[in-house]
Amino acid sequence: MTVKKSLLILSFILALLIACGQKSDNSKNWVNDFENVLTEYQIQVLDSIIRDFEARTTNEIVIVTVNDIGNSPRMADFAVEIGNRWGVGKKDKDNGLIIIFSRTMKETFFATGYGTEKILKDEICKEIVDSIMIPFFMEEDYFRGLKAGLLECIDRWEQ
Repeated sequence: MTVKKSLLILSFILALLIACGQKSDNSKNWVNDFENVLTEYQIQVLDSIIRDFEARTTNEIVIVTVNDIGNSPRMADFAVEIGNRWGVGKKDKDNGLIIIFSRTMKETFFATGYGTEKILKDEICKEIVDSIMIPFFMEEDYFRGLKAGLLECIDRWEQ
């Protein structure tokens, strides 16, 4: 492994550890842009949507962008690890959703809590990614893709 790649992985791990520490207080980071694909304004817009949704429903959504998934074998494993480590979703309801996106890896994955998956089944999540988000990602409009996917998840959750 090259020094540059080792430093990149170490930086990524440090960023996750910092974010993990931040998740434990009352000002949760709902949007964690480790890949730097969003502007500060875009992060605030997404965060506001998620914060309002959580206040209305107690359902928790976290968006994470990453360059790579470290030692995780699959994006799914990585997303579940983040959800578990950060405690996304209320324990008694298991109502969390992780939306993980990597421009570099060209991959998007939704990890749902057991309570969430009753509404946002795997087929629905795949449909949202494929038909709503990917068209924007193909145009390199990552914000619109993430926002459209987020709003569709919220719409389906509230039906």
